[in-house]
Amino acid sequence: MDNDGPGQAACDKFARKLGLNRCYVVKPDSRDTTRIKDANDALRAGVDMRALIAAAEKPEHQDIATFKHLREQVLHEIRHPDEYNGTPIHTLPELTKVIKGFRKGEMALVTGPTGVGKTTLLSQMSIDVARQGVNTLWGSFEVKNTRLVKKMLQQYHGNALIKPGTADVIDGIHAVADQFQQLPLYFMTFHGGSEVDQVIDAMDFAVYAYDVEHVIIDNLQFMLSRLGRRSGGDFNSRFDQQDLAIEKFRRFATDKNVHITLVVHPRKEDEGVRLGLSSVFGSAKVNESHP
Repeated sequence: MDNDGPGQAACDKFARKLGLNRCYVVKPDSRDTTRIKDANDALRAGVDMRALIAAAEKPEHQDIATFKHLREQVLHEIRHPDEYNGTPIHTLPELTKVIKGFRKGEMALVTGPTGVGKTTLLSQMSIDVARQGVNTLWGSFEVKNTRLVKKMLQQYHGNALIKPGTADVIDGIHAVADQFQQLPLYFMTFHGGSEVDQVIDAMDFAVYAYDVEHVIIDNLQFMLSRLGRRSGGDFNSRFDQQDLAIEKFRRFATDKNVHITLVVHPRKEDEGVRLGLSSVFGSAKVNESHP
């Protein structure tokens, strides 16, 4: 693994897959980070590999860290800030300027009135970052996967999939589908009301097995609808359920170092009233999800 931000993140990921108690991390002296990036550089520079291996340390516990463990990454971020920018959305450059791209370890909130185009926007975003090699997992709890993928396939192609004035599909439909199939996109099979812990378990598997880095939950209210029926529609109970779900998703984003995009429907406002932070149904944790 390279001795840079992405390399250290990959090292941490593999160590957790293999088991932290079975791994040791070999790092060059922090004073040599600009000269030594990997083992090949160390060999060419004549570094004493035995000394490096002897100084190897076990990965730190995920809940405990000291500056000694953080030092090299902190200094690297100071020296190379561009390496830590989020994945840009090339087809939406103005949005990228605002959100600075998709950054792992964060959770972003998408909200807006029904029919405004939240799912269409997220479809375009997911296609864009998937084209850049970002493995993306969809959790579509309101729209069935077949309908969602149909929309995404047309967005991917950029043109109508039906011949104008006919009911016939375009001649190259299979070629378009073959290209789309190569994108690193995965889809959870939950629909409607679902248990939060089951959803997170599926997300955990996708991160482990498919190296997923971006998870889309569309949307929170539909996912929690089964729990809402159990509570008899009690406002405080639904409030607590949403609050707990958001807390779990935020923790997952941090612990697994993935980006989660969460769709939350706002409460209905009077006609002409613009949406604000108070329009989002739930606790302050929703409004604070994205720094």
